[in-house]
Amino acid sequence: MTRIFCAIVLFFCAIASNAQTLYELEYTNPINNKKYLGLLFYFSDNNCKLRIVRADEGVNGKVWESEYIKETEPKTRDNEQGQMYYRPKDGRGMPILLWYWRDFRAEDMNKTPRVLIDMFDIENSFYASKFEEVQMASLSLNHLAKFYKKSEPEYKAIAAAIQTIQQQNKKDIVSKGKSDPTLRLLMVANTEVDDIGIACQQDVKNITNEFRNIARVLEIPYEQTVISESAFNKNNVAKAVKEFSPNPNDIAVFIYSGHGFRFKDQKEFYPSIDLSPTAYDKAVDNYSTMTDIYNEIIKKGAKLNIVLSDCCNTQIGATTPSSISVNTLFSRASHSLDTNKLRELFLGSQGNVWATAASPGEASWCGVKGGFFLLSFIESLRYQISSLTEEKPSWDSLINLTIDEAYKKTTSNGVPRVQNGIKQVKTKSVK
Repeated sequence: MTRIFCAIVLFFCAIASNAQTLYELEYTNPINNKKYLGLLFYFSDNNCKLRIVRADEGVNGKVWESEYIKETEPKTRDNEQGQMYYRPKDGRGMPILLWYWRDFRAEDMNKTPRVLIDMFDIENSFYASKFEEVQMASLSLNHLAKFYKKSEPEYKAIAAAIQTIQQQNKKDIVSKGKSDPTLRLLMVANTEVDDIGIACQQDVKNITNEFRNIARVLEIPYEQTVISESAFNKNNVAKAVKEFSPNPNDIAVFIYSGHGFRFKDQKEFYPSIDLSPTAYDKAVDNYSTMTDIYNEIIKKGAKLNIVLSDCCNTQIGATTPSSISVNTLFSRASHSLDTNKLRELFLGSQGNVWATAASPGEASWCGVKGGFFLLSFIESLRYQISSLTEEKPSWDSLINLTIDEAYKKTTSNGVPRVQNGIKQVKTKSVK
């Protein structure tokens, strides 16, 4: 990962992380003085859909619907206004949602977007009267019927998802202390380095919260070991990997967040990880290869192995430019979890999942909310287990989506170079 630059975050991310998140939008069009209601379905910055009706007519009147994508005009110097907007891909008459910020001041960041009806008349944008996250478990079918006719297939799918979530929420998901299987996480993060330490700290928080909650919902034991802060060094990492002892039916997870590199004559696609305890220690004396770590992890014989690294894969000694952080407006809470899909993904799979953030010669980017790759992994995981996604969850499609989402983040946030992750996934379904 590279140095954080221009760290603008407009909303406060509460991991649980991304998936299907719903938002209610309300605004009054000053041209006709009519009130409009919107329901925004958010999977990721490049996978949103907004449906709009007039408040006085509902679904009995005209219904507007379009997919939405995010675009950003990042702030590049002091006193310059930054702009981010979500625009319809193909919907005529659909509003553009705008957010502005200036000088990194929190008080200048408004959670409610401005609404732009005519993209050529930006001066006449206005604040929406409402923009709030909606929990699917509390979304009534009567309210949903404001946006969909009950005969529509999409209404039936969403209604079924709501009922599934409501039933699952009634269950006791507190761990029963079962001894088998166990979800075991070993995470290594360079949290004290001056350039990317903030991002690595957030990665630790995001990942440990995510896997702890997965174990809680699956009602299986959870164990974690985190090598970070003053404990971050080559010897401690080697010791932790050696002592990592999953049982044959366990889920073993190793995740690295920090600096990475490759040697000039390196043939292996996967990077080496820099385990230097300080900036004064040489990487060539303090490294491990992700290939060695992966091989050591899978030799331990767990039922399911997941090995991920969010780090650069550039030639050692190469200078990488500063990065712009992810600008995203949405909380990463998800209220559309399908526990059956989660169970199928973690308890109904066996094999090995191995991926890293960047291809040989590429940098891996990060922001104050974490590394693009690990953020995309959490987003993609939540998408896979959403009750509103029709596809069957699989590790191959999850990692493909992770790599694609991380790539999109590097093309939409002012980053000078894109990153293309690489993977090796060999899993199969088991009963």
